Amino acid sequence: MRRKKLRGPLAVLLACALIIGSAFPASAAQANESAPAQARAVANGTGDQQTGASQTPTAPTYNQELARRVLAAMGVVTNSQTTKKGLQKKVTRRQFSKMLVKLSPYKNKVGTTVKTSMYTDVKKTDQYAPYIRIAVENKWMKGNLKGKFRPKQAVTLQEGIAAVLAMLGYENTDFQGSLSSAKHSFYKALKLNKNITKKAGAKLTYKDVINLLYNMLVTPGKSGEVYGRTLGYTLDANGDIDYLTLVFDKLSGPVIAGKDWRSQIPFNVSTATIYVDGSKADADRIREYDVLYYSKKLNSIFVYQDRVTGRLNGVAPDRYKPTAVTVSGTSYVLADQDIAYAVSAMGSYNIGDYVTLLLGKDGQVVGIGGAAVLNSFIGGIVLSTEEKVSGDKDSNEVKKYITMLDTLGETHEYEVDDLKGFSENTPVEISFDNGKPVVNKVTLNRLNGTVSADASSYAGYKLPESIRILEYGSGSHSSVDRNRLAGLTINASNILYYHVNADKEITDLIIRGVTGDSYRYGILLSATEVSSPGTMTFMGTYSYLIDGENGVGNSNGQTFGMQGYVGPAQFGFDAAGMITSVRALGYISVTSVTLTEVSNGKNAYAIADGAGVYLKKGSAYYLTELSKVMSLSNYELTAYYDAATGGRVRVIVAKAK
Repeated sequence: MRRKKLRGPLAVLLACALIIGSAFPASAAQANESAPAQARAVANGTGDQQTGASQTPTAPTYNQELARRVLAAMGVVTNSQTTKKGLQKKVTRRQFSKMLVKLSPYKNKVGTTVKTSMYTDVKKTDQYAPYIRIAVENKWMKGNLKGKFRPKQAVTLQEGIAAVLAMLGYENTDFQGSLSSAKHSFYKALKLNKNITKKAGAKLTYKDVINLLYNMLVTPGKSGEVYGRTLGYTLDANGDIDYLTLVFDKLSGPVIAGKDWRSQIPFNVSTATIYVDGSKADADRIREYDVLYYSKKLNSIFVYQDRVTGRLNGVAPDRYKPTAVTVSGTSYVLADQDIAYAVSAMGSYNIGDYVTLLLGKDGQVVGIGGAAVLNSFIGGIVLSTEEKVSGDKDSNEVKKYITMLDTLGETHEYEVDDLKGFSENTPVEISFDNGKPVVNKVTLNRLNGTVSADASSYAGYKLPESIRILEYGSGSHSSVDRNRLAGLTINASNILYYHVNADKEITDLIIRGVTGDSYRYGILLSATEVSSPGTMTFMGTYSYLIDGENGVGNSNGQTFGMQGYVGPAQFGFDAAGMITSVRALGYISVTSVTLTEVSNGKNAYAIADGAGVYLKKGSAYYLTELSKVMSLSNYELTAYYDAATGGRVRVIVAKAK
């Protein structure tokens, strides 16, 4: 990169600053030695910008749209000032003083008036007077020699540079020669000029000021610490202000939606931007008992519909001062004392009650109610049925029970009047009448189709981010992230249970044989199968290598046609360790490979998390790591994928060439 030639000491010092990314001004020949130690460490990329510990220097993106969102969220500018028209307006000196204070340690310490005015053209009752006083007393701004502040005059770039450098901790004594020229050069060296093309004497618009102040936020000050951090803001991995953390840490709420929820929001809901489970939505999507948070600055409402229904198993550490509850086997933290009181010894709920927990943005319990009161349900499938002596105290009556699996992966036992129709995998929903569970069989419509590429829809229904998905099969189950279904075809035979709400969203889903993640994968070493239809004898013994460990499993009542096959396979096991399925995998010869996918030159296949990589020598398989066999000039790779389910590579076999 060519640079303009500079003369004198300033040229030498600025060159050093540009070479090492200096975080301090070129004020003298020994500026690097005289600057604070932490500033020198950061400047040379050897210090932590927050603590002085070792850290990789950050590289902010200086994204202008991000800068506008950040300063609006901080309350430094309004939304109207970030519009196309608003950005073109000039910023007055009094407006600039207020913006500076809002980005300082004084942001929450500003009075409404001052006792005496510092300048003849600023009345002590002026709403800007307190901000002007703070800006001047801290030497961020100054008046002229005639005792005027010129509050309505547009701020210039030269004045803006002087202000941000002062806020970063630099003083006039840190510079030599012409102050304005030295500061302007250093302003460029610190990259405070990103997205600003004005000359020193030019008047600044909101667009310019927003960029200038955002650049200041992500720049290390004289102390070496990034200025935004000194105000308590979080930086992302690039060194930009973490906008999402900024927004969600500053939200007001929660508000539990009732019939009058609009009256609890301090702005006009009809003009607000509303997000339901992460997507924009209309106000009519908000349902009773939804959890609402809001930002007046952003004119936005954030809606959470995550709730958990089940039996209250216990409280921790005790019922006198609880901080957490366990519902259906899972523990949840209580958000405040009101919730804690409700489940305490003095509260309304007892161990064994069926309750619904309302979860807030951080997953904590912000509301609780009886399952019947909140019109809640538990959906899932039947695992088993039995008749046994009642567990009721002083009762010896034989009663009928079903055991069900819900979409959270929890099992429940419920009493029913008749076991007829409750076979394994029957879809059921549990409603509540006066606190008592009522078991209802569910009739499902057949659904077929492919999940959208962004995993937001399937078979004409929406899939919200809060959807609960469980994959069940071979006696085991696992929760599935919505994005895992993106692009996968799900047929009616794959669906065991689903629930659709009034907004045509599938809120709960149990599938089988879709992702393949509930199976285990490895090498089938041998198979001995006995199939005798005449004697109704079907059994098999299978030797395998999974995750580098050898094992032997048996099947009872079924065989899988694997005798004589040796190689990568998919295995299903039940809870007792019996083998319930064995299936050979599809395969491709690998022509290119990365740590996340392989290709045969025609199709690419994602490598599943935990995929097994084996080095084959002769007939023996040895567990290894992909990084050790990625050289296709040294190894021949074959990738095996679960063609019948999720289509991901589960096993890779390498042979030395």
